[in-house]
Amino acid sequence: MDLSLIKVFIIIYETKNISHAAEKLNLSQPSVTYNLNRLRKFLNDPLFERDKFGVKPTKLAQTLYPSFSQSIDQIETAIAATQYFDPKTSNRTFRLGLSDLGEICLLPSLIQYLSKEAPFIKIEIEEIRSDQVETWLIEGFLDVAVFNSSYTVMPKIESRNLFEERYMCIAHKQHPRLKDHLSLEQYLKETHAAIKSSTGHMEIDQRLKELGLKRNITLEVPHFSVLQNVVTNSELLVTLPSRAAKVYVQNSEVNIFELPFTVKSFNVSANWYNHHDDLEARNWFIQTLKQIFQSL
Repeated sequence: MDLSLIKVFIIIYETKNISHAAEKLNLSQPSVTYNLNRLRKFLNDPLFERDKFGVKPTKLAQTLYPSFSQSIDQIETAIAATQYFDPKTSNRTFRLGLSDLGEICLLPSLIQYLSKEAPFIKIEIEEIRSDQVETWLIEGFLDVAVFNSSYTVMPKIESRNLFEERYMCIAHKQHPRLKDHLSLEQYLKETHAAIKSSTGHMEIDQRLKELGLKRNITLEVPHFSVLQNVVTNSELLVTLPSRAAKVYVQNSEVNIFELPFTVKSFNVSANWYNHHDDLEARNWFIQTLKQIFQSL
């Protein structure tokens, strides 16, 4: 039996949609249908039946899928093991999912590193969406996603912690009321710029609520990256992860303060789906991200 037919079967089974399978296989829909019909004839079974959402597998298809999938995985793993990846000559494109904090902290160092060590590699950045990231990784839209995945359940995704992070506070160097120390009373009395809770940044206000406290937020924005000029041209305080705070200190006239209350730290992780193609390339990329983050 032609192995390409098995691959078509697996993708249709996983997507439950002929047109989606065609997109993933980079084939036309008629080609996918033609190959499916060949397999149907060979196995003497329709394999998939139409329903209102696309197609659903027959009993025979459900029986065959585990064995077919495992066999193809083993074949792809064996092929991948023979492929050599050289970052100095590769022109591969990596699609990297980042939060805006990742863009602030990681991206400049990553581009600097690649310009020396992997000059032909291309990077495409996509903004993380917690409700979509697992699907994007599984479908191959992203190679790796780097973010705080504490609140995102992704049972099919592999993950590796890159570093532990904690929160700090920044304010303009010429802030009239803040000098060398930030007290809890000052923190609560001052006005704050914050990131919308819908983006997943909820730790600070949740912790204050646990303490029976509330800060005075007068500006909410969707991204930390827009706040640099805001901080240097106002008296607003911004609470953000320490690595991002240090970037602001390097590039702006701001002071950095320890928070006057405890907030638990969190882990930033690299997340990926265990596709068997380009194993060496993906492992290199993940290790590169880890090395760069550890140097920040």
